[in-house]
Amino acid sequence: MDWKKAVFFIGALIVIGALINWAGAQGIAEILRDSDIKYFLLAILVYVLTLVAWALRWKVLLKGLGIKAPFRAVFSAIFVGMFFNNISPGAKGLGEFIRVYYLAKRVKSPYGPMTASVMMDRILDLAPIAVMMVMATLHVYRLGETGLTILIIILDAVLMGFSILVIWLLMNETKAPKAVWWIYRLYHRISSGRAEKRRDSFQNIADVTIPRLQSDFKELSKDKMSTAAALFHSFVYWGLTILRYYLVFLAIRYPIAPVDITVVLVVSMVVGMFAIVPGGAGIIEAVNSAVFIALGIDPEYAVTGVILERLISYWGPTVIGSFVTADYKAEIPEEELPLPAPDEETLKKEMKEKEENEP
Repeated sequence: MDWKKAVFFIGALIVIGALINWAGAQGIAEILRDSDIKYFLLAILVYVLTLVAWALRWKVLLKGLGIKAPFRAVFSAIFVGMFFNNISPGAKGLGEFIRVYYLAKRVKSPYGPMTASVMMDRILDLAPIAVMMVMATLHVYRLGETGLTILIIILDAVLMGFSILVIWLLMNETKAPKAVWWIYRLYHRISSGRAEKRRDSFQNIADVTIPRLQSDFKELSKDKMSTAAALFHSFVYWGLTILRYYLVFLAIRYPIAPVDITVVLVVSMVVGMFAIVPGGAGIIEAVNSAVFIALGIDPEYAVTGVILERLISYWGPTVIGSFVTADYKAEIPEEELPLPAPDEETLKKEMKEKEENEP
């Protein structure tokens, strides 16, 4: 980890420390002493099951594209992706590229179908998230929390608007390559030297990778059985996520309504997308605590519950993911991290064969 990321994490720890001090360190210590460890351990188990549901969803999509990937490799790839997401700022794009790279190398699969499976994996989250957003909005409205209701509606619009834009670009054969070159021009303004060195990679992505990705994505969308099975795992994933949070609050002997957890998850999803701090460390803890308090949860219990949950879902996986990543023998070239270069010759050959086979 470089010094910039270290500074971010030190800052996160300072924010968390300030949060604990604000809520009352002594009160939080008493809550922890009186907590029920059995529920906390059960919450950890539920988190593992959440990752299993995620891995099963991705494995179903991979199978739909004819990619044979052992469950262990898929599970490991998820940890590697989470590790890079948790140490990088923004909308978790780097981790998705890395898990594509990691699993593609493990199972010797082209990048195009692998990337399509990851895109579909993320898109299928939209169905349960949409349900959660409706529940969250109705809940805060019924509580009479006008300010929080307006905030939730704005966040709903931001999340759905961003998702629709991504899907539209993914499906549009002319706009997607233009988007690649728009990113390149932006990159060129920031660092013209590095951009020039990677121009061929951008050219390859616009001319080969994007068309192949769109083709694979459309093919996967037509597989109703795979889509239905993966969608089921998506609902299981988010149901277990709510259950995990619920068990954490049971552990500190402060039961809360699952719908309150839904509100917090909706807010934290959007905040996490645009947080400049890697993994939203510190920011997510502060925002989630603030939302719980706005919903009427006692500040000491809100802060304690959020910190314990993040210990399970953020700090723990980051540590485990670092070991999984370090254990992977193949080196990841630096130039492939943000935009992994696919096997151009293989993709062109597959595209040509597909065109020849079409009536």
